Amino acid sequence: MNSAIALKRGISAELYKFRRTFILWFLILAPAFIPVINLIIFLSRGDVIMAEGGNPWSKLLQFSIDPANFLFPFFVMIVALFVNSIEYNSNTWKLIYTQPLSRTVVYLSKVKVFAFMIFSSLMLFGTFTVLVGYILKVAAPELGFDQAFGISIFFKLSFKVFLATMGYASIQFWLSQRFKNLILPLGIGIAGFISFMILVQGWKYAPYHPYGYQILGLGSVADPNFSLWGNMEFIYRSLGLAVVIYTIGGIEKVRKRII
Repeated sequence: MNSAIALKRGISAELYKFRRTFILWFLILAPAFIPVINLIIFLSRGDVIMAEGGNPWSKLLQFSIDPANFLFPFFVMIVALFVNSIEYNSNTWKLIYTQPLSRTVVYLSKVKVFAFMIFSSLMLFGTFTVLVGYILKVAAPELGFDQAFGISIFFKLSFKVFLATMGYASIQFWLSQRFKNLILPLGIGIAGFISFMILVQGWKYAPYHPYGYQILGLGSVADPNFSLWGNMEFIYRSLGLAVVIYTIGGIEKVRKRII
C-alpha cells in the first residue's frame, strides 16, 4: 500500500473513533470558554476597563492571551489523554495492530491527529476572540471596537502558541501512550507545569524547562516592547524537543511486542 494512502487511511480511522465521543465537543467548547467570559466582562465592566482610553482590541487581546497562556497546558494534557485512552479503555490495541496498517502508520496517524486537534482549537480560540470583538462593536459601540486594529495578530499569536506547545505536548503524548493509568500522565504534566512556575522565579536553567517554552516564548502582550516573533529560541527548543520525543516514542511503539 502506498505510504501516503496508508497514512490517509490511518488518519481517517483515528478521526472516526472520536465522532461519537465528547472530545469533539471539548475541542470546540474549551476554546470558547475564555472568549465567552471576556464577552461578559466587557459587557458588564467595559466602561471601567476602557476608562484610561486606548484601543479596546488591545485590551481584549491582553484579556484573552494572558489567561489562555496559563490554562492551555492543561488543555493539552487532557487532549493527549483522550487521543490515547480509547484503545486502553476498550482494550483494543491488539486489534488495532491486526489491521492492514503498519505500526508506524498507526503511530504517525495518532501524532498528526493530536497535533491537528491542538492547532484547530487554537484557531477556534482566535476566531471566537475576534467574534467577541465584533459582537461588542455592535452591542457596546461606546467601547470603541470600531477602531482600526490588525486582528490577524490573534491568529498569529495562536500559531506561535501552537509551535511553543509542541515540546511539552510531545511529552504528554508519549506519557499517555506509555502508561495505561490516566492519572499518572496528568499528574506528571501538572507537576511539570507547576515546577516551572516555581523555578522560573530564580533558577538560571528555568528557560530550558520544557513546560515553560510556551509562556517564555510568547511573553506578555502588555509589555510595550512586545514583539510577535521575539523569543524565538523557545520555539526552536520546543520543536526540537518534539522531534526527539516523537521519534523515540515511535521507535518504542514499533518495537514493542507486548501490548
